Amino acid sequence: MRLLPGRPWGKLAKGGVLALTLGENSYRYVFATGANERGATVTSWGAEVRGSQTRDSFLKRAKGALPRAAEAVLVLEAADYQILQLEAPNVPAEEMRGAVRWRATEFLEGSPHDYTLDVLNVAGGGDGGGQGRVIVVTARNDILRARMREGESLGLPLSVIDVGETTQRNLLNAALVAEAAGLRVAAALVADGASASMIIAVQGELYFFRRFEFNVDLLAVPVEEAQPAMIAEGEVAEAASRSLTQLQRSLDLWDNTYAHLPLDTLRVHAGPKTAAIVERIAPAAGVETRPLVLSNVFRTAPGKKAPPWEDPAYLPLLGALLRPRGGP
Repeated sequence: MRLLPGRPWGKLAKGGVLALTLGENSYRYVFATGANERGATVTSWGAEVRGSQTRDSFLKRAKGALPRAAEAVLVLEAADYQILQLEAPNVPAEEMRGAVRWRATEFLEGSPHDYTLDVLNVAGGGDGGGQGRVIVVTARNDILRARMREGESLGLPLSVIDVGETTQRNLLNAALVAEAAGLRVAAALVADGASASMIIAVQGELYFFRRFEFNVDLLAVPVEEAQPAMIAEGEVAEAASRSLTQLQRSLDLWDNTYAHLPLDTLRVHAGPKTAAIVERIAPAAGVETRPLVLSNVFRTAPGKKAPPWEDPAYLPLLGALLRPRGGP
């Protein structure tokens, strides 16, 4: 998606591309000397916490630490935007954005003119699924203006503002292309801490998204290895049950909404606990469940430092590097 009007990505300049999340008290980045929708060469990455510094001092420190880049992508944090799926208005394509803005007003606080809105795609109508559905991303203008000002203060050549659902879609697509999997309908589950994000793409297009409670740490612990106190309180079993229920609800919602598009595979990334999570959820998923392998998508110089694609916190930024040229 493109919430910020900017230049289409073409051949990257020597400075490369920087993907960044900028929160009130921290920032995280990845920098690549080359990137396209199939992969990227990552040369540096990192994260900093503001601590006791003032906001201005923190931004000055960030400006001195971030690599210089020819292109920059800012990935919004989840609290900075809303993503919705609505029934597509029955209007000509050129009138879609205005009609969707009007329909989205019931989900927005305040005036619709306070928001920037992007329509990603119409899903379902052309696949035998009846009424099409529109995926819409909205963000308050004041938040976008603040992020743009901060980007300018950091000296960033900001061309795109992106969101986690589309960057996750990019990761899934690149991983499947690297495998030459040839799958039509694929899901990606990224889990970290106590929550997860799942997206489903059809032939590379985002059709479905959901965030839900998913306790990685407790779900990955076999009951026989859990601490006795946790077993006595039923904490492990309860957390596992809630997590599996939320996952199943997501898969059932997909099946009920898009019965004509059965899921081919579910790819999972949960950092160092990925293998344990795959083993735990595969029997309940009812579909081929495998790790989301990104080592064939990204490259970096060998070293003692673990590559960023092993840490779920970096995945939205890595996915932003894979943004299709001229696409959402």
